[in-house]
Amino acid sequence: MATQQAPQLETERLILKQFTLDDFPALKACWATPEMAKINGGENPTAEMVWTRLLRYIGHWQALGYGYWAVFEKSTNRYAGSFGFQDAHRDITPALEYPEAGWTLIPEVRGKGYASEALTAILLWADQTFSSPVCCIIDEENKRSNYLAERFGFQLQKYVNYRGKRVRLLIRR
Repeated sequence: MATQQAPQLETERLILKQFTLDDFPALKACWATPEMAKINGGENPTAEMVWTRLLRYIGHWQALGYGYWAVFEKSTNRYAGSFGFQDAHRDITPALEYPEAGWTLIPEVRGKGYASEALTAILLWADQTFSSPVCCIIDEENKRSNYLAERFGFQLQKYVNYRGKRVRLLIRR
């Protein structure tokens, strides 16, 4: 199933494409926001941590045939966030058994419907690509992401502990 590149996806206002090393500054800026630090257990990721994330985003496509897309606004070509799937081998019991969906948007583009647009595109791709369901884990306090996931058919299965915190495990069949 492995492929070299992420297929480019387009929506009315967004382009989702393969991450490249050139996306490092935008990804670093995205992960430097207070909300992203909260998602990351309260710490601001270092440049080294963001670089590792970028390499993981790129490498997922080559190793597993799926991964994350870099999301850009069509009208401005501004980096807007990342959406996709991963197998992060998270230290969760029981282990996640399906590709894990995830998403982030930079604060400047929130409230424009981009999350719905991008999630529609990646889930359509997933429905055509995976023979299995997909899952996600979301902190209970992340109301926006929980609402989005449930709106797109992810259903709460149970609570799991991840990094000492109780998070929601949701599955979309």
